[in-house]
Amino acid sequence: MRLFILFLSFSLMSDEFKSWDAKFKFTHYSAGNITLKRSFKFDENEITSRFILRPLFIYEYSQKSSLVLESNKVKTLFTRVKNNVPGSKEKSFEVAFLDNKIESKELGFSFLNEDNVLDQLGSDLQMRLNVKNGVNNFFLNVITNTEGKIVEREYKVVGEEIIKKKFGNINCIKVKATSNDAGDITYYISPKYDFMIIDSFIELRNGKINKLSLVDEPKFLEE
Repeated sequence: MRLFILFLSFSLMSDEFKSWDAKFKFTHYSAGNITLKRSFKFDENEITSRFILRPLFIYEYSQKSSLVLESNKVKTLFTRVKNNVPGSKEKSFEVAFLDNKIESKELGFSFLNEDNVLDQLGSDLQMRLNVKNGVNNFFLNVITNTEGKIVEREYKVVGEEIIKKKFGNINCIKVKATSNDAGDITYYISPKYDFMIIDSFIELRNGKINKLSLVDEPKFLEE
């Protein structure tokens, strides 16, 4: 009941979010634990979202996206994914979203963006916003980082759960994302931390699971 009241109070607020920096632990099913840094900058509905993961100093898996938020709808303007990690199936690519058109030289496509396709970081933000506004079931079209293809995902709020961290127990909203063309993802979203995704579990086609987990309390830049 307490989480429901907190959730309701946040849902009545505007569509603004705080800016933050945060440290995560990425647990790969075979490579083990790797530090991942994320940042989210929100300035008058113009947003930059990014992450960077370095297994070794000379290798990098990262993404940076430019987003806008208008009338509770997220749009991706540009995204860049870089990956030079040996043995990885993920691709390095850039995608531009201009005048309702999506283009990517690396992925070899150019088409009209009639259904508002988002990059992965844009879909994360749209999910946070929808959950914040009490939308419990919705669909998003997303360009995956693993294969650079567009998949439709269905998102459902499936319950509430307390996630234990070294800095305390966090009440979370649990969201399940499913697709016919990609593995399932389970998200844990914290109303206390501005509806940030504090944990996520990615189910791969081979049945293995990768995990992304918040390590320390996020640093909100307005504070």
